[in-house]
Amino acid sequence: MKAFWQNLNKVYFLNSLVIGLLLISIFSLYFVQYQVENLQDDIAKTKNEISSLEDEIRLLEVEWVYLTRPERLRTLVAKYLKNNGYALASQIKSVEELEKFYPASYQQETHEDQSSSSSDSIIIPF
Repeated sequence: MKAFWQNLNKVYFLNSLVIGLLLISIFSLYFVQYQVENLQDDIAKTKNEISSLEDEIRLLEVEWVYLTRPERLRTLVAKYLKNNGYALASQIKSVEELEKFYPASYQQETHEDQSSSSSDSIIIPF
């Protein structure tokens, strides 16, 4: 009879061990599923935030285009940039006009002189 109870105790122990492992696996799977659902919610929130920020960027680009229209800028320049010390368009000179005030002489080397220098030299007096 003692052997019977020892075999029965082994069976109960094995059954208890299997049931315990089963319960541990159920709880761990539930925990993993809960974590995955939280991560999916975070991904959905992040996608929504990205979408709203992209919409905001598009709106700001449209606003920038509207605010930097040449007609609008001309009126603002005429209104706010009077005698402010900035260069006027009439003050900007072309290269031909600058050559009148700052003459430059360009000398090209001959073939004999190229042995000492491989490129053309430009002499600009100051």
